[in-house]
Amino acid sequence: MKPPGEKALTVTELLVIIVVLVVLMSLGTSYPPLNPGRGQMFQTLSNMKQLHLATQQMALDGTTTGETNLGLPGDTGGTFSNWSRLLVESNYLRADDLAKLLSAPGIVLKPGKIPTSNTTAVLVYATKEQSEANEVFLSTANFTNTPSGGLPPLADAKPYGTNGFIVFRKAGDGAILKSTQAGSTNLIGGFAPLLQ
Repeated sequence: MKPPGEKALTVTELLVIIVVLVVLMSLGTSYPPLNPGRGQMFQTLSNMKQLHLATQQMALDGTTTGETNLGLPGDTGGTFSNWSRLLVESNYLRADDLAKLLSAPGIVLKPGKIPTSNTTAVLVYATKEQSEANEVFLSTANFTNTPSGGLPPLADAKPYGTNGFIVFRKAGDGAILKSTQAGSTNLIGGFAPLLQ
């Protein structure tokens, strides 16, 4: 029983509330489900950020100390083995951590050993200190760059096939892109040679 002077909801108000709830619930289910591999792609993007930070720290230390062997990959000999060896031997990353950061679904590296460029899920480009900020520093191995623009990944290309690919630029920004965006150089950025 209601105290005197207090109003209850009318039937019209109750119907409006029910209609609003039904509309909100239908909106919540009308969107397609997220790609199940999307969380793994975000993890790979996060791993690329950690690789970028370790490399940037190494380059900064090289600049401030005058050590010419410490720097961005294109400034330190331009080879994958040189870049990865310097990161580990100069204590910017442990070998186990480097292996984890260069792994992704379908390409999991064994810890404890410095990998080679053709075994990783992440490709490294010979970015230099003088390179433009939008130059690509890292990409997933399912992305193939060509002089005329990137090629869409093949369905069986590891790590993510046609679900998309990831690029990370020298400026410290990265993106998860759709397979169809492979030729969009305005989204991806410029390219240095691939580290071998």
